[in-house]
Amino acid sequence: MAAAGSFDLVVIGSGPGGYVGAIRAAQLGMKVALVEKAPHLGGTCLNWGCIPTKALLESAKTYDKLKHLEELGFNAGNPTYDWVRIMGRKDGIVDSQRKGLRFLMKKNKIEVFEGHGRLAGPGKVSVTGADGKATTIETKKVLLATGSRVRPLPFAKFNGTTIISSDDILSITDVPKTLAVIGGGVVGTEFASLFGRFGTQVTIIEAAPQILPTEDEEAVGELVKHLKKQNITFEVGAKVSAITDNGGKSASVTLDGGKPREFEKVLVSIGREAVTNDIGLELVGVKTDRTFVVVDKHYKTNVDWIYAIGDIIATPALAHTASAEAIHAAEAIAGKNPNVINYDANPGAIYCYPEIASIGMTEQACKAKKVEYKVGKFPFSPMAKAKIENATEGFIKIIFEPKYREILGVHIIGAKATELIAEFALGKVLETTVDEIGQTIHPHPTISETVMEAAHAALGHAIHM
Repeated sequence: MAAAGSFDLVVIGSGPGGYVGAIRAAQLGMKVALVEKAPHLGGTCLNWGCIPTKALLESAKTYDKLKHLEELGFNAGNPTYDWVRIMGRKDGIVDSQRKGLRFLMKKNKIEVFEGHGRLAGPGKVSVTGADGKATTIETKKVLLATGSRVRPLPFAKFNGTTIISSDDILSITDVPKTLAVIGGGVVGTEFASLFGRFGTQVTIIEAAPQILPTEDEEAVGELVKHLKKQNITFEVGAKVSAITDNGGKSASVTLDGGKPREFEKVLVSIGREAVTNDIGLELVGVKTDRTFVVVDKHYKTNVDWIYAIGDIIATPALAHTASAEAIHAAEAIAGKNPNVINYDANPGAIYCYPEIASIGMTEQACKAKKVEYKVGKFPFSPMAKAKIENATEGFIKIIFEPKYREILGVHIIGAKATELIAEFALGKVLETTVDEIGQTIHPHPTISETVMEAAHAALGHAIHM
């Protein structure tokens, strides 16, 4: 086993947690190594998740708009799409971001090791390359950022053709005529909205009483109305008992008590699992709880020189969350004593159409915890800019504490939801009130004015409704 020098920090995993942590540590003067077993840097988010899916969703949204150009005064005929070029655009965006990450590693003097990284004893990490050769790296600290992988159904393994994962579906060569989506969570709902707008007949099958079970019931109800217009039907409160491949041409889905239903493709999207196996945790005695690594408020494990962030710890499995944790961990390792992350100010973003974004508590959570609250809600439909942009669907809903009027939660469904939520994220960090949001001057005409209007509605004096 060859030796490869000594570092202040070795980061295992190059997703939005790992590479961000590596860069921040390098900025703080550390000598940093980054270990990645996949052919490209960027982890799931860049290569099989956030970036390629959003590129395809943008194409789906554009295609949908093209079909309604007459409403904007254009005579464009009957628009068609070229799936090969759409996929090529997606691949081009991903490749550009990959190159950008390689540049950032060079810029910050971060040494990249390609191979499977494992904890190999006190202050040591082994990296096994594709050729089977192992290299040992010595380090003062380690940051584990190994992420997560798709979780299969135990009775229906992925075959890459008819029974597919969210990784597989990003490389399909044709838009399927029919698609079953097993699991109505974030990933499943986004893919349903994507392919539904390209003409696929989609069925979402969800075991919970509603899709997106952790989101606000009213926002999800509004979303479902719009998704039904996108060739999507729903089976909620439904349990899948079998998925069967039909000779590589289609697959059949059987629900409890029902007959098999045939689909061209079946996307299994029931969640993800932490990648904590085969990285040496047992060898060095890192404590785990189920599949998650146990950490303190600064992301340090019970082993003093090892830290962990992202999908392998029991915090929201979101790319932006992992990045924030990575910056915090790097600063903690550098002795900076950063402020503890406030997860109540951690926004969620779902890129179906219309989009959903949220932060803080839902009404369901307030009721369950017996928290006193009030609600202010304002639709996008009266707003001039929403009409200009054909973006009148949905609303902004603010949940606030009645005495001091501090914001408890915000739920947005609409075309710009994932952008608008950032204002409320800052508001949560600053412990703002609905009064302060309402008193903040917003530019006119903009979609963001709806934020101010929702605050006015919460205070009982909406202006444009």
